[in-house]
Amino acid sequence: MGDVNERTKQFFKELVKILQPPENLDIQEWADLYRILPKEGAAESGKWVTARTPYMIEIFKCMTDIDTESITMMTGAQIGKTELLLNILGRYMHIDPCPILMVQPTVDDARAFSQERVAPMIRDTKVLRKIVINDTVQQKSFYGGYVRFVGSNSPSGLASRPIRITLLDEVDRFPVSSGAEGSPVELAEKRTTTFINKKKIRTSTPTIANKSAIERLMNESTYEEWSLPCPHCGEYTPLEFENLKWENNDPKTAKFMCPACGALSTEAQWKSKKQLNGKWIARFPERIKNRGFHMNSLASPWRTWESIVEEFLKVKDNPQEKKVFWNTVLGKPWVLHLSGAIEYRRLFDRKKSYEHDNLPKDIKIITAGVDVQDDRLEVEVVGWCNKYKSYGLIYKKFFGNPGDEKVWNELDQFLLQKFKMEDGREEVIRTTCIDSGGHHTSAVYKFCMARQWRNVYAIKGVGGEGKKPIIGISHLEKEGSDNVDLLLIGVNSIKDMVCSALKAETDEDNGYCEFPLRLEYGYDITYFKGVTSEVKTVDETIRGDKIIWKVIKGRRNEPFDLRVYALAAVLLIPINLNSGVEESPEQLAICEVPNIEITQNIGG
Repeated sequence: MGDVNERTKQFFKELVKILQPPENLDIQEWADLYRILPKEGAAESGKWVTARTPYMIEIFKCMTDIDTESITMMTGAQIGKTELLLNILGRYMHIDPCPILMVQPTVDDARAFSQERVAPMIRDTKVLRKIVINDTVQQKSFYGGYVRFVGSNSPSGLASRPIRITLLDEVDRFPVSSGAEGSPVELAEKRTTTFINKKKIRTSTPTIANKSAIERLMNESTYEEWSLPCPHCGEYTPLEFENLKWENNDPKTAKFMCPACGALSTEAQWKSKKQLNGKWIARFPERIKNRGFHMNSLASPWRTWESIVEEFLKVKDNPQEKKVFWNTVLGKPWVLHLSGAIEYRRLFDRKKSYEHDNLPKDIKIITAGVDVQDDRLEVEVVGWCNKYKSYGLIYKKFFGNPGDEKVWNELDQFLLQKFKMEDGREEVIRTTCIDSGGHHTSAVYKFCMARQWRNVYAIKGVGGEGKKPIIGISHLEKEGSDNVDLLLIGVNSIKDMVCSALKAETDEDNGYCEFPLRLEYGYDITYFKGVTSEVKTVDETIRGDKIIWKVIKGRRNEPFDLRVYALAAVLLIPINLNSGVEESPEQLAICEVPNIEITQNIGG
């Protein structure tokens, strides 16, 4: 009888343990107490220690904060993001069971995550092993809830039962639309609508700037960056790659520069307290409902700064590999400005004083470019020297309807002016290129046909990579009017040349650009914003990636186009300014623009 009583007592003790609510632990406390890292899939197996990755502490706290509804993480590689997600999943399964949805980019990814990451966690974490009552690849059920694993490419998996916790992993690999149902992110997160205590967790390595889903979600959040105090001044600063400095391409010399005091310190000095003194600094702290965290590999305990610099030096000259580095190591969206945006203030600040009646004697040829707008003509006159060094001479606008002759007569008189050099020479505008696109093509043709003897050309830009700067002349046959000679230019090639020139730092560099100090010559700050207004980028089309030039938002690109036209005009003249051979003024005077013909008539 005694044995029966003992067995009964033991039964009720075990029953009480099962029925007793678990401790009210946050995710960090739960993981440090219960989580065991399996040998397969973990960088370091054994007992989980959050202090190893202190940047996770605040993220774990906000996961159970009643004021926070969504958590976004834009991350690099090797920062422990997958283990972070598993800790979140394990804690809710054990402490606060509910319906949970784990979304991976594809159904196969979801199955693999369930089998290779979640199943070993359950197996090796005793408290989870005890509570799972139905364990399949697609779903793991436990007392009070379940976690379902679906792919973002499966509309049926995203749009069925109510869900309290959504875990969306690698959202930048999600399709734009799940079937015909719409955004996978929105489909999944709509399922949390009925829960007051919902949590929406999104993570991803970013991809292309302005197209990245995780970047968009981050921009709607607090946007917090992991920061450490400077070993010298104590000022907190984010671990940005741009502040990582090294000498002579030697990764071993890598040090981080404090942007506040300028001091350089080693990784060991910055991480002397194992980052336990680090903190998250938010750009938008008021957005407490939507927390966002950016983490890069500089904070990783599994990467050294030396190894990061070494990897960068290997890929820096390969755009595709550099993009992967930017995304996976720095956790940043890749900006497809292949040419790089040019700092206009640098050009504005280096203007020099020179006058039209006393121009530098190294100017050999003067050309002009003209752009036609609906209410004006814009023109730039440029002086060219050896190595295609340039002097901006005049940037001017003639306001009026280009359909009327008045504005064209003003331009004509302007193009006839002479410029005096400091050695006494007088130079005229040798060649002019006028854009024939837009709404006033006929007016351009009429003006140019009457002045072709002065080397005034109507031009048409031909896009695409690999085109020669000067393609040739197309003889257009227009019914009811004289034939038109249309100069075709490879606009991408010439834009490359202009951007290279604008980036030149000293007057010893090929293409170095000079600009006049006097504002009446037209070179105000608006001009410099305009001449640097375009960047080379990649456009993704159904036929593949296409390299194009795009205008930076908020700027006008007429000054950039005019510099392109003025350069095309000097390239027409059969003198190689890069040859180093000094032509006499007499030789320069007799150079004429050749009649470059092409056989294909592209007009109509």
